[in-house]
Amino acid sequence: MATIKVDEGQVGEALGDNTLEYPNINSCLSLTAVYADKKRYGGHAVMLDLQPGQLTLQQICDKINANKGTSTRLIIIGDIGTWNQHWGILDQTKNLVLNGKKVTSVGDIGVKMGFATTDEYDTDNCATPGGSYDVYFGYISGARKFWVYDTKTKLDCPYIGQKTW
Repeated sequence: MATIKVDEGQVGEALGDNTLEYPNINSCLSLTAVYADKKRYGGHAVMLDLQPGQLTLQQICDKINANKGTSTRLIIIGDIGTWNQHWGILDQTKNLVLNGKKVTSVGDIGVKMGFATTDEYDTDNCATPGGSYDVYFGYISGARKFWVYDTKTKLDCPYIGQKTW
């Protein structure tokens, strides 16, 4: 089993029993479409200061949408409260349009992309001020799980725990 890392401003895909990892989610968002056949496809969206070669939130959402296929569930993990609080002024979000529809919040992303279910988990609830988190979509004892590891405390985030994808 391999771990596929999705760095800031990138997209990635994990198949089979491999693990999809989003390192260093602090002010970022991880957006992951999950599939019945063990596939996970997602992107690591950066809020500010995009570097050359990094994809915008628009580009990440467009790529997820293009690879959506049979997925009906999108899971978004990150600093959701901060993104929503500044939605109207962030370059990444103020003009975000998906499938011809303006997006007005993090929770609106999955709806506008046509996902039946969108789950949101705000890492601010992990209770580590200034924390940085690694987000994983993999397997624990053979079961599909996602979890958030707090790199500051060296513990999994108790607010999120281990959830089934």
